[in-house]
Amino acid sequence: MTASRVHAYLVANGVPVVGVAIGTPTDRSTWTVQPASLQAEAQPLLEAFVWPTAEQLLDEAAGAESRRKDILATIAWAVRLRDVAAWNALTLQQKRAAVFAQADIWRDLRVFLDS
Repeated sequence: MTASRVHAYLVANGVPVVGVAIGTPTDRSTWTVQPASLQAEAQPLLEAFVWPTAEQLLDEAAGAESRRKDILATIAWAVRLRDVAAWNALTLQQKRAAVFAQADIWRDLRVFLDS
């Protein structure tokens, strides 16, 4: 179980928590939020929270994999446009390495901009 799912659920429902701790998974009264001043507001939502089913988790994983492939395809297209002749001369492994290297740069930029 991950507290991040509960955290996202609370924030999506208008409770601006910054953290969630799950005490005993089956005893929702042991689940706490930070700041503690939001506990009373969050508690009814904590009681109502429903963990996703295995089928929902599989659907999420499939969607994430599809999005990851779309992102990598976009990065590959962008890298290829820099120099088509050089791209065409690369082996499959070199192309893969170039795409992942560019993806790392873009990820690092995204992290920097989000912070």
